[in-house]
Amino acid sequence: CLFSNSLFSFSSPKQTLIISGAIMRGDRDFPPAAAQVAHQKPQPCLEKFAPQHRINQHIPQPRK
Repeated sequence: CLFSNSLFSFSSPKQTLIISGAIMRGDRDFPPAAAQVAHQKPQPCLEKFAPQHRINQHIPQPRK
């Protein structure tokens, strides 16, 4: 056979995306552990409780 797979390669070329002069490598730019740390919120050491005297505090409104 003249057209065997060993003679012709039909693989698509890899696309390289360049943004502002830096080559983007997808998820290889930042390891998953580093990305996970960036999205974690710090947990408070102590819980904040609302003061009891401010819960039912009346705020006077201006009259017409």
